[in-house]
Amino acid sequence: MKKITTIAFISLLVFGLAAAGIFNSAGAADKRLLSIATASTGGSWYPAGGAISSIINKYVPNAEASAHPSAASRENIRLLEEKKTDLAMVMPDVAYYARTATDIYEDKPPAKIRGLFSFWGIDLLIIARADTDIHSVGDLKGHRVGFGPPGSGSANMSQKILAEYGLTYRDVKPQFISATEQSQALKDKALDAAMYTIGTPAATFVDLCTLNKMRIIPIKQDMMAKILKSHPYYAPSVIPAGAYPQIDYDAPALKWLGLVVTYEDLDADLAYQIVKAVAKDHLDEFKQAHAKAKKLTAGDMAAGMSIPWHPGAAKFWKEVGLLK
Repeated sequence: MKKITTIAFISLLVFGLAAAGIFNSAGAADKRLLSIATASTGGSWYPAGGAISSIINKYVPNAEASAHPSAASRENIRLLEEKKTDLAMVMPDVAYYARTATDIYEDKPPAKIRGLFSFWGIDLLIIARADTDIHSVGDLKGHRVGFGPPGSGSANMSQKILAEYGLTYRDVKPQFISATEQSQALKDKALDAAMYTIGTPAATFVDLCTLNKMRIIPIKQDMMAKILKSHPYYAPSVIPAGAYPQIDYDAPALKWLGLVVTYEDLDADLAYQIVKAVAKDHLDEFKQAHAKAKKLTAGDMAAGMSIPWHPGAAKFWKEVGLLK
């Protein structure tokens, strides 16, 4: 009798554990697993992706997210198209080209991607030695100018801005080098000016301006309007007075914003919940992701989107009065 009771107990225990496993599996199966493609682990996008996944895991019902590194914008577009990731971080010009099948995506079908929100921006710093006669982008003609490495997003943006002023690389004496190399070359008077997309303030240019008289070249209002009409994936910015030593004036500038995008058929309610959690309900948590996020507002995150909004995101932005 005792043996039978023991067998019965073990049977009940096994059944109970199995049942619990079934229910736990069912619970896990109900969760929507989301992958977030970012960029390299050394940049500012990777921690942003980690913060987004953390917020989704804590606050978006029935969803579980994980961020992973990638080769950034172009790879992330491909991953979205192949449904190998669900959310992705991309530069606004690359997203625009992919969506409109233009520029680097010419002759390819338009990418089926939609926008969720933007995050912190990267300014195009245009800086010149104060002992030159360079006061505008047009004045760069004939001068020694530093640009980002060949094929970089920085060099690509600089080339487009030069073109708006009727200039090409042939009109200047270009050097395609890193920000640190540009800073040193300006110190050594091996360069007259430089153009680079970089967060404000950038340590290497702070160091440059500390002991060298420099001038930040502004994008004036009429040219700003012209450029933004031609290149709607960029956004206006201001490099504020005091951001760099000895620069005591605000300098209107251009910037590009990092975008978080998804594929067209992501569930609309899920998209709504993600945007609401990150951009409103738990924005303070997202601000902890990186120093560049400290002053981020919901209004900032509704700006600079270069592709159509995802319907779920559009619903949220309309509710908070940031989209008509």
